[in-house]
Amino acid sequence: MPRAEVTLPGATSSVPAARRFVESVLTSWGEPDAAWNAALCVSELAGNCALHARTAFTISVLLEGGVVRIEVRDGSQRVPAQRAYDTGATTGRGLRLVGEYATSWGVDTNATGKTVWVLLDLAADAGRVDEDGDDEAAVDALLAAFGDDDEASDGRVLHDWPAAA
Repeated sequence: MPRAEVTLPGATSSVPAARRFVESVLTSWGEPDAAWNAALCVSELAGNCALHARTAFTISVLLEGGVVRIEVRDGSQRVPAQRAYDTGATTGRGLRLVGEYATSWGVDTNATGKTVWVLLDLAADAGRVDEDGDDEAAVDALLAAFGDDDEASDGRVLHDWPAAA
């Protein structure tokens, strides 16, 4: 199973580096179609590390059986939670975005912090982009998910995927 890992400081300036790391790893593994969705998810998770955990964080990318697993480990035991905000709010939508693009996501805690993980199905990611490179169907689905009448939900689905050592 291919695996790549990088540790970055817990600073907002690390978010672009996290995004570039994930994009370059997936592209080098021959999975460029998954790179954009993975970079979008890791941007949110790295941003949460910088803003909330305020510790260095480690990003791991694993590829197995048509699924990309992204893990972001930090030194805080504070578990992220999707929250409900007014439609005019400029914050609070990141985990919902992760939930829209990921097959599933979850959090594993331990004595030294937590790991937030995301699973991306390569077959589903390949089907999102049409031949013109537009992502209209995914954008329409995402916008519909943020409709004014929606009730907030946690969005997480916890699977028995083995935690990385």
